[in-house]
Amino acid sequence: MLKLLDLQTKKLTDPSLPESLGLGHQDPAWSPDGKVLLYVKDAREGARGTPTINRDVVATGKISALTTAGYMSPSWSRDGRYVAATKTTSFGTDVVILDARNGTELLKLSNDELSFSPVWSPAGDSIAFFRLDHGVVDLYLIPLAGTAPNWTVGAPIALTLSAGLDAASRPGWFVPADQLPALPTPTAAPAGSGTAPASSP
Repeated sequence: MLKLLDLQTKKLTDPSLPESLGLGHQDPAWSPDGKVLLYVKDAREGARGTPTINRDVVATGKISALTTAGYMSPSWSRDGRYVAATKTTSFGTDVVILDARNGTELLKLSNDELSFSPVWSPAGDSIAFFRLDHGVVDLYLIPLAGTAPNWTVGAPIALTLSAGLDAASRPGWFVPADQLPALPTPTAAPAGSGTAPASSP
């Protein structure tokens, strides 16, 4: 069950988010401005999992589904306009980019049915994710160049080889603040930061 931790009082509060069949929630992700909390509402049809990414608007408490069934592991872009996610099907999982306003699938970054748990670079120029191959999990990166949402997608780069990473964890990023590109103005399209400094997960 998703709960909120107050960092000053160290107390947990229950936002009483709806659930399906007692299956609970997972993968919470705050928007960069702190106004929206995305989370996965777990569900199933028979033996098949049918998770959805839901949106909780903090100021109003309004909860709505961002996606249809089959999406999980949301990760916001730095400008808050896009969400990387894991798309699940009966055949496996792939990494996609969604429109944060309505959940529309804008781009499919993998087609191997083995990729999952994307995390957007703070610089906005790439997405790290896990890939499962013959039971072994490795870390990959996909570069994004050009202007969103019409990115030029680079070839996947293997950052580890036969590492056997923990599939239940998620990649993490750090880019020093003085190396982050400037965010676009509200009237401009968000840049894919093809000229941004190199960054590493």
